[in-house]
Amino acid sequence: MYDTLIVGGQYPNFDTGKLERAEIALKEGKIAAILPAGECPQATKVIDATGMVVSPGFIDMHMHEEEFKDGSHSYDIAEYMARQGVTTCLAGNCGQQNHRLADFKAILADNGGAPVNYIMLAGYNSLREEEGLGWYEAIGPDKQAKVLDKLKEELEEGAWGLSFGLEYSPGISAQEMTQAVQAVKGYDPFVSIHFRADCEECMASLQEMAQLSRDTGCRVQVSHLSSLAGTAHNMPQSLDFLAGEIEKNPLLGYDTYPYCAFSTGIGTAVFDMDWREKWGVDYDIILLLHEPYAGQRCTKELYEKVRRETPEAHVVAFAMDEESIRAAIAHPAGLLGSDGGITDGTGHPRCAGTFPRILGKYVREEKALTLMEALDKMTRRAARRIGLPTKGQIREGMDADLVIFDPDTISDGATFTDITLPNRGIEAVLVSGVVTVEGSTLTGALPGRFLSRKG
Repeated sequence: MYDTLIVGGQYPNFDTGKLERAEIALKEGKIAAILPAGECPQATKVIDATGMVVSPGFIDMHMHEEEFKDGSHSYDIAEYMARQGVTTCLAGNCGQQNHRLADFKAILADNGGAPVNYIMLAGYNSLREEEGLGWYEAIGPDKQAKVLDKLKEELEEGAWGLSFGLEYSPGISAQEMTQAVQAVKGYDPFVSIHFRADCEECMASLQEMAQLSRDTGCRVQVSHLSSLAGTAHNMPQSLDFLAGEIEKNPLLGYDTYPYCAFSTGIGTAVFDMDWREKWGVDYDIILLLHEPYAGQRCTKELYEKVRRETPEAHVVAFAMDEESIRAAIAHPAGLLGSDGGITDGTGHPRCAGTFPRILGKYVREEKALTLMEALDKMTRRAARRIGLPTKGQIREGMDADLVIFDPDTISDGATFTDITLPNRGIEAVLVSGVVTVEGSTLTGALPGRFLSRKG
């Protein structure tokens, strides 16, 4: 007797490189058996996946976790993740960590779980700011020692590594960054980095990250390449550089998202320079997300007013070109992440539609990559990159994290003015064998857990 039997579907067999018909049996949160088509043993629950693909749950290489405010323990970004087929998220990126890890773990435990599994990085910028260091301020020996102590505390709590947001805190020098990674090298950290600068400084930023990996012998992930190389037509040379570096040093990697616009706080250091001249744009590329100006494009006057009065407000900036985004998604060296996050209930559509968009727009419609190539990036390769041996494949004994979708209809629903619009083509999402999403509706189940680096 199995807990769940998924019948009628096809699953991606990455060993053969093909979709194969099989019945998939689940028990106690694991894939218990992959049975020949038509074999139907007894099960407590049967899910009909006829005409569907039964894939390992998608793994988001780059997202931003909940910011639990004012005692609220409700999930926002995790629910959007679940509805798009994501079952495991790598959070704490861009140097930003909304809560110290012990507190975040306690909230998940108090809630009885989460809609998705969480892997966390220690946000180096946030730890630095706890010590009163400004964005442009160099670190001294005393404060560096305190930051490194906090960093080690986060690793001891089970963080998988650390992240840097160099564009957000330009005061973090290459030397400081290298010393921080070296200090925790014994933990085999995963290191994600939001670049230092784009446009004419794009290649220097990539070289800095590649050098860090070579100098420390640690995994270094170039975060959301689309945001770095999607401006000023830097993508071709960026991809050539990364392909060559990764061939020599497989510890280096990158992820990207499928949109021609980035999102960040209007008051961050990103907008401290003359960004209009640098990107060759004007104020109207900026879309405001928060009331009372939600949905409005900026003028000079409106931009300056919002930046002055509500610098924490997030905006969308349409600064990249479609050809660059497509190339980054399709390149064999790259992986996929949403860079999704929610601020006061709103955000960029990538937080809600990244993975259906890739499968609908870039696989089915544009044929920029095959279905098997996309699924491999979203599942098996992502699991291997992070270090998740029981996730990312449909095999006996693997975790029963699954998404069932129709390859002929899957597509994203979220827009830049309404992220709540449902995705299409997703039949069900399961975490540890528990159904978390049916159609576009959350079931309320919270089987997701914090996944500790320490196992």
